[in-house]
Amino acid sequence: MEVMKQDVYRQQRVDLKRLVLVLGKRMWLVLPGICLGALLGALVYRIVTGITNGYPEYRASADYYITFNFDEFQYGTDYYNAYTWDSILRDDPIVDYALTLLPEEVTKEMVKDAVTGEMLGDYRILTVHVTTTDRERTDQIAEAYTKAMPHFGEEIEMLSEIQLWSMEEATLLAKNTRTPNAAFLGGLLVGLGVLMGLLLYYCLEDGVYLAGDVEERYHLPLLGYRTKTEDSGEEAILQTNLQYLCGEEGEILWWDGEELPGPEEYEGLRQAKALVVTIPWGRPVGRKAGRCLYQLMLQGCRVKGCVLTGAENRFLKAYYGRGRGQQGDL
Repeated sequence: MEVMKQDVYRQQRVDLKRLVLVLGKRMWLVLPGICLGALLGALVYRIVTGITNGYPEYRASADYYITFNFDEFQYGTDYYNAYTWDSILRDDPIVDYALTLLPEEVTKEMVKDAVTGEMLGDYRILTVHVTTTDRERTDQIAEAYTKAMPHFGEEIEMLSEIQLWSMEEATLLAKNTRTPNAAFLGGLLVGLGVLMGLLLYYCLEDGVYLAGDVEERYHLPLLGYRTKTEDSGEEAILQTNLQYLCGEEGEILWWDGEELPGPEEYEGLRQAKALVVTIPWGRPVGRKAGRCLYQLMLQGCRVKGCVLTGAENRFLKAYYGRGRGQQGDL
């Protein structure tokens, strides 16, 4: 028997069909992993945003229609545009007028901090948002701006008029509404983690399943399988190989690959006409069996081959196909 190299496991080729069949019984773990990851992702997101969100905020929004004085100022939109309006809404001409309509406890800084503006395409439509932690104060400032904005339109020569088109009362501002995204990300990451864990398990998995495993790891032929439930086809293949390679049944000496021979047993093993080592199919004993076979080789025992015991019929049929041509992998 050839010397078994230390890196024989790393040199094994990737057999995708073997990989799928070996991991098939464990692939269901991916789905619970995805569900658990989605739950954890959503939970962590809610906890973190619950801490960072601060106090609840209320927002009132209003749309204003702006009419420019293009007869006298052809380029008025260059001064009053989507970029400048957000700042103009917090300038003194508008804020000071709004303060005259607000209660004394509302300061200029409160108004500036509360008001923002945006234009979503049309330079004539300005949306003004008022956002505070108090619903009543939000409505008060928004109402004051319904007077301050038309007044500003009357005061500025570039503008002909500013009209209130629509206004919404203050409502609770929805923050951090990406819980589904967090759940999806959590499910994706944990699902991939479980999948990677299964692949790592496959790489480290020590079971012996196929003739190729025996040949690549131990440089010995696989004489056949003995299945959990009796399979006449597999048994016929095994008996044919045993008779051809090992002679009569009575001349065969069987040895369990999970057990290391004692010092007193080697002499009998050396004298055996046909020594056959059995290895449990699919159990994590590959390295243990490899050590046993290496010891037999060092002690001058001539091993004819291996037999995998306790094999699953369904696995063999799925890998080799149905019928009696299953020895094609040998």
